Amino acid sequence: MLCLRRNKLALSTSKRYIMDELPISEETPLKFPKSVWFIICNELCERFNYYSLRTILVLYLTTTLRYSDDHSTMIYHGFIFLSYLMPLFGAVLSDSYWGKYKTVLRLSVVYFVGNVVLTGASMADTFSLDKQRLIAIIGLILISIGTGGIKPCVGTLGGDQFKLPQQQDDLKYFFSKFFVAIYIGAFISTFLAPELRKSVHCFGKDSCFPLAFGVPAILMFTAIVIFALGRNMYVHKMPEHNVIFKTLSCIFYALRQKISSPTPVRQHWIQYAKSKYSEREVSDTKAALDILLIFTAYPIFWALYEQQGSRWTLQATLMDGRIDGLDWSIKPDQMQTVHPMFAMFFILTFNYTLYPILAKVGITTQIHRIIFGFSLAVVAFVFSAILQSFIFGESTVIPTGEGRILFYNGFDCSVTLYSPGAPHNSTLKALDMLDIKYSQKSSKIVETFTLNFDPSCNPSGHNTQFEANVTVVRSKSVSYFLTRTVTDNVVLNRINQHDGDLSKSKHGDSKLRVLTSKNIFENETFELINKNSNSRNPYNVNLYTGGYFRDVNFGDYELIHDDEIVCNNLSFTPTTFYTLVLVQRNDGKMDVKLFSMDEGRYMHILWQSPQYLFMIIADVIFVATSIELSFTEAPPRIKSFISACYLLTQSVGNLLVIIIAAISFKSQVHEYLLYSGLMFIDTILLIYLNANYKYKNFHDNDIKNHVDKDQDDKQNITS
Repeated sequence: MLCLRRNKLALSTSKRYIMDELPISEETPLKFPKSVWFIICNELCERFNYYSLRTILVLYLTTTLRYSDDHSTMIYHGFIFLSYLMPLFGAVLSDSYWGKYKTVLRLSVVYFVGNVVLTGASMADTFSLDKQRLIAIIGLILISIGTGGIKPCVGTLGGDQFKLPQQQDDLKYFFSKFFVAIYIGAFISTFLAPELRKSVHCFGKDSCFPLAFGVPAILMFTAIVIFALGRNMYVHKMPEHNVIFKTLSCIFYALRQKISSPTPVRQHWIQYAKSKYSEREVSDTKAALDILLIFTAYPIFWALYEQQGSRWTLQATLMDGRIDGLDWSIKPDQMQTVHPMFAMFFILTFNYTLYPILAKVGITTQIHRIIFGFSLAVVAFVFSAILQSFIFGESTVIPTGEGRILFYNGFDCSVTLYSPGAPHNSTLKALDMLDIKYSQKSSKIVETFTLNFDPSCNPSGHNTQFEANVTVVRSKSVSYFLTRTVTDNVVLNRINQHDGDLSKSKHGDSKLRVLTSKNIFENETFELINKNSNSRNPYNVNLYTGGYFRDVNFGDYELIHDDEIVCNNLSFTPTTFYTLVLVQRNDGKMDVKLFSMDEGRYMHILWQSPQYLFMIIADVIFVATSIELSFTEAPPRIKSFISACYLLTQSVGNLLVIIIAAISFKSQVHEYLLYSGLMFIDTILLIYLNANYKYKNFHDNDIKNHVDKDQDDKQNITS
């Protein structure tokens, strides 16, 4: 019985292969293949899964796995780099060994296992941080292998279901639905995944990454089931000799012959391969090299495009997403939702709106359009640099010949400060701060200040005047705190040698230090609790009393002392330096004052819209046009090779981001401007390549016209 079943299966399979080769009359009406709907549904579920992961990944790396912004960016783009390197692996398996169906099915299982591993890593709170990181990285590697490996196979398997040229219109209809499924999956997932991450709380945390990763895993399992259900309906084409290897062999053989041959050829160096390869194979390889030269300009564009999920998402974490009138906020990773939404609209309208306008101003060819798209990407990153500069605001820069003194008043009365070297007499108001700048040539000077307290204030019980020495350090900021001791004596305390480095960190967190009066005992506990946090994890204020500024997450806080709320309206803005002054008065009451300097701007997240708009338009123009260019300029027999190389450019672009992130610029503004500059140079490069490029416009019937010629050439070479 088992042998009989196998024979029936083999007969059925062979029939499918044979029927695929039989000629069909052009008058024979062919039904639209139902099998492609399984492929379209599979693609929708898989793209939902992939874009869900991409959308929230960088925030998972920074918040849960506690990687730095730079390391998170490197891991994120490393994940995408591997995802777009694997299509070469998938193409080889599909074309030479397993065929498209088995390649998609088997690598989808690897994909799903990666989803499960990543979801498990987000739940593994009992594990050490290093183990959680290791499990997560393993999961990401498996997902990269799966999503990259199936990428070149799913769409082409759908194309195999059609008989050409009879079903050319049906094929176009399929691909339109296929791309709509991609954008629908991307749109829903980029909106829903951040909601699952932030709006749901699980395992005692403010977020729920297990749910945000788990739902896509379920969709991936659904994709596998749907795809497998169509198994008996698919047209399966037998794996053929891998043209990728053959094309590469032709290139390397020509190079080897060029090096070893004493007689130079007057034409292109690929002509050296004629001694082994047919005229058609050599000419196709030359055409491939021409289009690959254009591809050298693609990676930098991908480097900019992919940062929507990394650098731009991290930029959005420093912005205000609240929508007035609604009890809802746009999540930082949710801004990516606008890309598939507008991209779908632009794809459907540009043929009737933008492209005719561009044609009127001389932008007519495919490469012309790509150049225009590149220029828009330059503008997008200029906008992101400008926005980053506005978010961070001004930073303290003390000139070389200048010193700065900051006085903080811990008394509830005004004090007049006088010094012979000071520019003028100054009044330090009650519970206030005073900034005095000195011009000086020496590295350090000591000034004697006389402090006169307001008559209404009797700080030391009997004396309203106080003298103290103040040190001014060239090119540094030095802080002093006027306060009282336990015995009610007046002291002017110097806060460390100087205020340290006042440059703002790249990640944009707030900076905080705490100054307390001497009559507050050291063992008293103060805590800052984020009012918007459900985990209620407090900051121990004692950790911030050392005098130096330390990172604190921005947001609204309550100050708790001995389980009582001392102040409930402390608000920290991103990229701002704060000094919190705590003073115990004689009557037992507590004075709390928060000072800020070098303030950042808490801008609304929708200010990212201009940079997203320019990048979306650039992406739609580039992707649609580059795919069209690859299809029409690639010889038909090596389209799979050109397609794999096209996907490889996206991998190289992400590798570039990893390299630049490893350099770790101190200023994100400078990094954005670097990318904008690289994109501008890349645009100039493409203009040069376009000036020397000749269009070929291959068609499918080119293969038919040259099959017999190839056979004759090979026989001649053999003989």
